[in-house]
Amino acid sequence: MKILSLGANGAVGQLAIDDLLNANHEVTALVRNGSSMNRKHPQLTVVQGEPTNAADLEKVLAQQDVVMCTLGARTNKRTTLRTDVARNLAAGMKRNGVRKLVWLDAAGVGSSKEFVRRSSFFFGRIIIPLFLNHMYEDAAVADELIEKSGCDWVIVRPMSFTNRVKTGNVSVVTDMSLTVQLRLRITRADVAAFLVEQVAKDDYIEQMPIIFT
Repeated sequence: MKILSLGANGAVGQLAIDDLLNANHEVTALVRNGSSMNRKHPQLTVVQGEPTNAADLEKVLAQQDVVMCTLGARTNKRTTLRTDVARNLAAGMKRNGVRKLVWLDAAGVGSSKEFVRRSSFFFGRIIIPLFLNHMYEDAAVADELIEKSGCDWVIVRPMSFTNRVKTGNVSVVTDMSLTVQLRLRITRADVAAFLVEQVAKDDYIEQMPIIFT
């Protein structure tokens, strides 16, 4: 399959790129600084550009099968990064006939807010409002744009990350009416592998799974 990767230089994005290439996909990575992409592979094409720039995104969307986005703000400053990217993707994918979107988000965003508040008091009622509120506001608007985009999408919402090795011990919940025991930390490698699994699936989950154990 032909995959467009946004956020390929990020911690999860780099791992996902490796998994995509190992699975024999053709990958195009749109990155802000092309020279910072150290990976070399015959099935990897690196294009310099900004996903917040509709024209840059338009150049790489043609003939793609799936878009995988692992972009995210690195600080809790007010931002429209994810909103701008989601808006550009919703319009650009429609113009170019790209149907599938795999989008990395975070537990507690949008429709999962109350689910996380019930399932993890500390994370849902202390960490999010005190330390993640601005990032989550942007992410929630972006998610709404994706939900209404008309594309086939899956939004993956893990809790916080660790850099430990991949465990393969991953399950998801899509029913936001439940209350479950959430794993507060999950390895980036497990999240990357899960994202790559979603790329190849025909039966997209039209809800927002949260990774947990």
